Amino acid sequence: MKVNIIGAGNIADYHARSIKALGYELGIIADFNEKAARQLADNYGCRWTTNTDELLAEKADLVTVAVPNAFHFDVAMAAVKAGHAVLCEKPMTRSAQQSRQLVELVEQNGQPFFVGYMKRVHPTVQKFRDYVARIGTMRSGLVRVYHPMPSSSWSIIRNQLAQSPNAALDGVFVNSGSHMLDLLLYLAGPVKKVLAARMQYQEGCYPKVDQMTHALLEMENGATVTVECGWLPLFGVGKRENGWDELIELRGETGLSTLHTTLWERPQYESPVAELWDESIKTKESFNAGMVDNFQEEYRLIEKALSGEAVALATAQEAFAVDQLIDDIFAAARQTGE
Repeated sequence: MKVNIIGAGNIADYHARSIKALGYELGIIADFNEKAARQLADNYGCRWTTNTDELLAEKADLVTVAVPNAFHFDVAMAAVKAGHAVLCEKPMTRSAQQSRQLVELVEQNGQPFFVGYMKRVHPTVQKFRDYVARIGTMRSGLVRVYHPMPSSSWSIIRNQLAQSPNAALDGVFVNSGSHMLDLLLYLAGPVKKVLAARMQYQEGCYPKVDQMTHALLEMENGATVTVECGWLPLFGVGKRENGWDELIELRGETGLSTLHTTLWERPQYESPVAELWDESIKTKESFNAGMVDNFQEEYRLIEKALSGEAVALATAQEAFAVDQLIDDIFAAARQTGE
């Protein structure tokens, strides 16, 4: 499988590393920043260009879109129009309106399109789906997303916003929460209504970069789900006491299922853990599939999908549902005065 990458930043490095580790061909990397494109290409022994059109004119099995969030829409649209199968980093776009346009184009062109919600591909998450099926009628849920962030980071963000008020920056809800919203929809089904939402901001960061987001959701299946996201300077909390406090808990009439996710950039050290309390047999089960690199697993599944196999990758339509939910929660927060 030959893969070309648009973007040469930090996330592109994870993609390039996985492509090479799996023995796939990394053809060319494109980025308007010549230094970044050259350095990443040199690191992985491939060609580079500052011209995205040059990359899109080249034949490949897959084009990976790994640019900043603000450019996902334009770059992904161009890749689809050029006839490529695409893997777009999450979130698919920065608005439901843009996502709807992209979904329509993908459906018109008929080429495979995947979105980088790679947490769902881990074998432990697939086992957790089985656990969720055993909890009976779902009544409630909790999505928790707390990531450690030094207090000093906020002065950097404030300065950036002061210098560039129109900078396309995102806060905790989009950057950290979107992965878990994808898992919620994947595991519990669609949201019927956002009942309430509130966001909190550091001074000088409103309305661009939220520090905390809370939402209350009514699911189509009748359950009520609480969502809480935050960037806080807490480095000893969470299941592994490393500051990463992230889980999904789904509670039903006959059981309780809990998924503890892990620091995404450390797959060689940590694995998600799935747990189930089954009331019918009065037993607790736990499952850990071991160390699996989500980025590599994502590309393995893409290769299968391009061969026609059904896989657990996020589609454009599923990613649109996440972007719509994000928009709806932002709208609900504005109604309550954030």
